[in-house]
Amino acid sequence: MATGLRIVADENMPHVEPWFDAVAASITRVAGRSLTHADLKDADVLLVRSVTKVNKDLLAGTPVRFVGSATIGTDHVDTAWLAEQNIPFHHAPGCNAQSVVDWVLSVFARLHLDADLNWWQKTIGVVGAGNVGGLLVKRLNALGVRTLVCDPPRAEREGHAGFTDLDTLLSAADIVCLHAPLVRDGNHPTLGMIGAEQLAKLKPGAWLLNAGRGSVIQEAPLQQVLDAGHIQAVLDVWPDEPRVSERLLNSVVHASPHVAGYSQEGKWTGTRMLAEALYAWAGEPLPQGPDLPEGPSLDAAFFNTDTPERLGSELIQALHDPARDSVAMHQSVTDGAIQPADFDLLRKQYPQRREIGAARLANVPERARDWFCALGFKP
Repeated sequence: MATGLRIVADENMPHVEPWFDAVAASITRVAGRSLTHADLKDADVLLVRSVTKVNKDLLAGTPVRFVGSATIGTDHVDTAWLAEQNIPFHHAPGCNAQSVVDWVLSVFARLHLDADLNWWQKTIGVVGAGNVGGLLVKRLNALGVRTLVCDPPRAEREGHAGFTDLDTLLSAADIVCLHAPLVRDGNHPTLGMIGAEQLAKLKPGAWLLNAGRGSVIQEAPLQQVLDAGHIQAVLDVWPDEPRVSERLLNSVVHASPHVAGYSQEGKWTGTRMLAEALYAWAGEPLPQGPDLPEGPSLDAAFFNTDTPERLGSELIQALHDPARDSVAMHQSVTDGAIQPADFDLLRKQYPQRREIGAARLANVPERARDWFCALGFKP
């Protein structure tokens, strides 16, 4: 059994104290991006998010015995080195998948209302069909959307039926949603995989959404096709993150600071998953933990709309409007870019957001009920 643990945790990770107090001698909050070796000289447990590079340089010679990352990805963690040192590592795959899917739908809703984009009648390509992309595909299929899926590792494991290659997807899709993890080597690297050749295959006027990893796209070719007006883009992640060039920011239709997964449900689940792993490692029973507050109430009768699709878009926007994030991004530009410290501040101060399924609806028209259910509402 392990109690009296000295825990160091990212300052932006929510619900740490109520989940971990029962096994902690101390909980110290730190800025994840500037965390140093010295910060861990008295730590038994390290809890991070994606902005902290966890490797030998950070941990060697420290007493850290357990590392957890409240994220779905692991590209910021040297898992091989941790394994060599017999330091258990746990992360939270799928914790914010629903949040990212809901972010995509909020972008679709905004584009529907502003640009008359009837996205449900388009061909949508999903690149990367893991926890996030796979859930998006299921949601799109439930909505009757024609969907193309590119995921070479899954295709190798499961057979190629139901999957398409990247070039075909880029050429055929009206909207491309990137949800690929960042993979630097191996048989299917994704670092910089969307370059000039790939971007040229997109249809004129196609939409490109990226809520996966920013460096999957090469910035210079992306800037060129945006400048030329060949495609339109919405970015939550950025090629040079946490720095965002003003030129690229001004070229996209909507922008956000790597917060697609920042729903209250997603954050809560990520911390809970790490708590489950740490309490099991410590040989202690998992505490009850905090409850999420009741979801917001929305009255469908408030919106004067003529179709289920438009009413759905209005209600999604009432929960989260990506245009608000775009305004905050533009207001954060100094000296030709959003600087890393300001990018991190946008994430730290990001307003609370609830998932679609948390909303409590009233006065839903019967004709809209099936569409609302397929969107993820629970009318």
